[in-house]
Amino acid sequence: MGRFAQRAARLQAGRRVESVPQLYFSNVGRIHITSEADGAMNNEIQFEAWYERFNRLGGDLYPGRYSREYVRDLVETAKEVITLARRKGSLIVAHNYVYPELQEVAEALGDSLGLSLLVANRKAARVDFCGVWFMGETAKMILGDRSKVYMPDRPGCSLVDTIDHRRIKDWIAQHPDGVVVAYVNTDAQTKAMSRYLCTSANAAQVLEHVTRTHPGRRILFLPDKYLGFAALATAQLDANLVDLYDGACHVHARIGKRVVEDALAQHPGAELLIHPECACSAEINKGAACLDNGHFLSSEQMLRYAVTSAADEFIIATEKGLVYRLRAECPGKKFYPISDAAVCEYMKMNTLEKLCNSLRHDQFEVEVDHDISNRARGAITRMLSIH
Repeated sequence: MGRFAQRAARLQAGRRVESVPQLYFSNVGRIHITSEADGAMNNEIQFEAWYERFNRLGGDLYPGRYSREYVRDLVETAKEVITLARRKGSLIVAHNYVYPELQEVAEALGDSLGLSLLVANRKAARVDFCGVWFMGETAKMILGDRSKVYMPDRPGCSLVDTIDHRRIKDWIAQHPDGVVVAYVNTDAQTKAMSRYLCTSANAAQVLEHVTRTHPGRRILFLPDKYLGFAALATAQLDANLVDLYDGACHVHARIGKRVVEDALAQHPGAELLIHPECACSAEINKGAACLDNGHFLSSEQMLRYAVTSAADEFIIATEKGLVYRLRAECPGKKFYPISDAAVCEYMKMNTLEKLCNSLRHDQFEVEVDHDISNRARGAITRMLSIH
């Protein structure tokens, strides 16, 4: 089997891990923070547990962050968060890339769509979503009027910022029978302009479905060009019919071939798990030797792969917040961030202090226009119907 065929087979294997978006969550090892009413002895136990855990699992990820004084403050804030969440009937969920303390207080962790689908199956009157703004929008569009959605802040997204709605409208005008396929990591307006959505795990599958159900029609895939490269490497279709938008996430765009080579040189025995948004996805068809042993996986696929893999060392090519969760849920295995620079400042706008403030004052409620929401839900539904 040739090099490209081997690489394509690994990508196909990754697709089998998760063909339909799912939430993977385990609370293995998480430290349970109780309410404000607990006694001083219990408070000290909780502080020592968090201090040890944050520095053991995340000290190298966030050097100097988890001092004893700061962790003591975090424990006090966490107790108030838990108390307020119970009082207000809030379900707290957190994306894989946020700070460890938010991962610890959240009831569920996962990717953006997985968390939105989870909250849709719950009956919480309120959801506090720790992530970036488009994720809160997705949750709100799925939930509709039956739940309020709040976020600790209003963090944007560099990938969303690359989207120009006028360009999409122009493309649709030039290709009136064309099909727009948007990555779920997009704003509400873009979702509403799209026929289908996809995730990083099922992008190839969605593209194949579109070519089968709309034969011969042009497809606009947006906004992430690197995810597009990865999807086209394995999708069974005429790639000439697909127009790739030229957007990218600024964090993943920095993870190119050289960064991968440097990480492999530092950890030569580790398996390489690569998010398909990474710039090195553009090297799939170029025979880059550094990718020969790489596995292109979504963030949730990475966790499931690591749990079941016989390997005990992994390089994680995505935002380094995921490394904390991997270390927490796969004790006994070693996980290395692809780079110390693989950090999203938008995700890190979420803090425990801001979450507490939002719960106190009902700040940063997410609202989406009903017409936009209805059209976007149609695109989500069409994606979920693909098997």
